[in-house]
Amino acid sequence: MTTLFSGQRRAASLAVAALAATALLAGCSSTDDAADAATGTAGATTSTTAVALAEDGAFPATVEHAYGSTTIETEPQRIVTIGWSAQDAVLALGKVPVGIERFTGSGIVDDILPWDTDYFVDATPTLLTSNPEVPFEQIMALEPDVIIAVYSGIEQSDYDRLTEIAPTVAFPEVAWSTPWQDQTTMIGAALGQPARADELVAGIADTLAATREANPELAGKTVTYAMAGEDVIVFCPNDPRIEMLVEIGMVPSAGTEQACAGDDASSVIVSPELVDTLDADAFILVDVDDTVLDQLMQDDLFAGLPAVADGRVIQMIGMDYAMATSAPTVLSIPYALDEFVTQLTDILG
Repeated sequence: MTTLFSGQRRAASLAVAALAATALLAGCSSTDDAADAATGTAGATTSTTAVALAEDGAFPATVEHAYGSTTIETEPQRIVTIGWSAQDAVLALGKVPVGIERFTGSGIVDDILPWDTDYFVDATPTLLTSNPEVPFEQIMALEPDVIIAVYSGIEQSDYDRLTEIAPTVAFPEVAWSTPWQDQTTMIGAALGQPARADELVAGIADTLAATREANPELAGKTVTYAMAGEDVIVFCPNDPRIEMLVEIGMVPSAGTEQACAGDDASSVIVSPELVDTLDADAFILVDVDDTVLDQLMQDDLFAGLPAVADGRVIQMIGMDYAMATSAPTVLSIPYALDEFVTQLTDILG
């Protein structure tokens, strides 16, 4: 089969992963929001209470990641998270970050993801915009004890500067592709709660296993998960959203497997002339503002896919729903799983 994406495979793959992050984060944020974040005027009221939750013997803790290892000597109290979703595991482990990523779009109030809002009743975090530029001065002003970037796109130079501010934990291998399980256990180690993190992972794993058992019609059904701007981008088998679908019984489509073959990329660009290779039992499309599907329908190859012609397309509409299903975590999976599975079973049952 013709190669589905061009250029040097690894470099292109990482660029696509960054593009995907930009489209969902920076792409749906206003210029004013970004300016506020850069100057520190948004969410400037921050409060934190020292809470000792670390397990006996948990510190010093060393966490391995893509840029080496980070040792944290004592239990962090002032925690900053950047990139997608790291705040969820921090919150689930009983800590309230002083700084988190800003999210905007339909379904989101006050720039905080809906499954996180209840955790900030008594503390307002500073809201950060770390894509495409990490706001180093704003982070420094928060005086963090630790910076968590386990699901992010920070580069080596970013990491080096962040470590001058506080111990920083980056992603384990590939940018924008850390599974929810690894996010939770890495953050659990950094916060001195490895056993509690394991419990959280086990609880969500049990939920997904129960979902798989309760919905046998999903077993073995193929899925293509995509987004589109100027190009169609397909998410690969090692992307967290695909891994979650596998956990409930589904499998990546043959076109997805072929597009992603030979690399560890979390997403790839598919050449326009090969869009018709992406057929699946279910075609899932990130369509936050409900316009992407209409645009794609202008392409005869896309419109001719059996999944499209038969109405087996699921649109991820609304920023809250798109984020919950695109960047699954121990908090977002319970938020969106029932609705997601209902959509799947409605077209596959």
